[in-house]
Amino acid sequence: MKEKFRLLINRECFLNRAAITSDNHIEYLFVNRPDVLSVGNIYKGKVERVITGLNAAFVNIGELKNGFLPFEKEDTIYQSYEVEEHTLKSMKKPYRPGEDIIVQITRPGTAEQGVKLTTKISLPGRFLILIPDSNLRTISKKIIDREERERLLSIANRRITGNTGFIIRTASEGKDERYIVREIKILLSTWNRIRRYAKVKRAPSLLWGELPLYINVIRDYVTSEFKEIIVDDEKTYKEIKRYVSHFIPEIYGKLILYKNDEGPLFMKYGVEKEIEGFLSDRIFLPSGGSLIIEEGETLTAIDVNTGSSEKKSFRDTIFITNMEAAEEIPRQIRGRNLAGLIVVDFIDMKDPKERSKVFKTLNENLEIDKAKTSILSISKLGVVEMSREKTDFRLSDILMDVCSKCNGRGYIKNVYYSALKFKNEVLSYLVKNPEKKISVEVSESLYDFIYREGHLYEIIRKYNITCRESKILRDYEFKII
Repeated sequence: MKEKFRLLINRECFLNRAAITSDNHIEYLFVNRPDVLSVGNIYKGKVERVITGLNAAFVNIGELKNGFLPFEKEDTIYQSYEVEEHTLKSMKKPYRPGEDIIVQITRPGTAEQGVKLTTKISLPGRFLILIPDSNLRTISKKIIDREERERLLSIANRRITGNTGFIIRTASEGKDERYIVREIKILLSTWNRIRRYAKVKRAPSLLWGELPLYINVIRDYVTSEFKEIIVDDEKTYKEIKRYVSHFIPEIYGKLILYKNDEGPLFMKYGVEKEIEGFLSDRIFLPSGGSLIIEEGETLTAIDVNTGSSEKKSFRDTIFITNMEAAEEIPRQIRGRNLAGLIVVDFIDMKDPKERSKVFKTLNENLEIDKAKTSILSISKLGVVEMSREKTDFRLSDILMDVCSKCNGRGYIKNVYYSALKFKNEVLSYLVKNPEKKISVEVSESLYDFIYREGHLYEIIRKYNITCRESKILRDYEFKII
């Protein structure tokens, strides 16, 4: 049985990270950068082009690339996990170039394409999701008690009037009415403010920015099952305390401010090593087998290998390795935030019962994923095909760049990841050896980054670290003075 979950929150000026762990393993990992557009942002945009052949428009939202707005099968972005799918009406209005419209980001962009947009705006809270200009009024399928469903629907229906829809979320079950009513007031006030901004601001402009990563994770994932929430930044800690006191007071006592006396938070709890694994193409399994994970733009291939284990018969080795893979693969998918088509090639098993057990284990471990997944039965050859919706950037999109020296066939860790490792290693060493002095040589890109980001430069100054630029190094090298 798994231990209660722990949430670790690491705040850097150039990177925000949150990890949900259980049994000392990452179950979910969330990473974002300030320079990357957030899914959920709402804009007043201007239609640039309408492509009738694509049944879509390209909308200028003030970014380098125009957003892509499809005219059919538009969905709100926060409903697939907790409620049954609802077919929303397709857009009937033919948009014209030059027209101003309110849009929301539903999918992140890529190097070649802009973000995906919708005009079906939704504002998420912990207890419900507000959907303006909609007649959809429903409740989480996970709330099964009839009286509780009626109570919650009554609360929402009395206070949300007019052409405004909502989805009551699982977290509202058993909640005191005052907390739900408070959130309804906040969401309605937010939407009224967005509408006022839309009237006075010129397109393109941002009308509403999605909440910070750490608040989103607490809003959508934290329950009474969490043992503790540990935060390594005092300003963030105070912000979370305010949010929790308003909406989740029962976990207020579980908040802990980490002082970094024992080194960086993620290193203390072994999370950094696991993140390194999420960026690797090979993952080793307990019995000696391994997973080979090849990430593509729209397809990811996962190959299961036995390795050199000789503890059991060959048949037992295959079955054990496949069972370990079936437990590990869903965690890798969530940690890397893989999306699109995923093909898993298990080692061939002759026994149908063994194939069934492996598939059942895979399915059970996929069930906790909040991203929508579809999976096909395992074939006689041990192949499983599945798809997972794209909810945000992959981890590799955030922390890796295409290698410029291998014609785009490989990836290297980017300057954000190098800067994070640099900071963690410096602080970890100095915590254990406060009397020592450090000299460091860093790559050109990291040198520029350090002196551009004030927080890293302050660490250099505080610990009197000698920092030199190197035209040869790709990363950095330490020397003890």
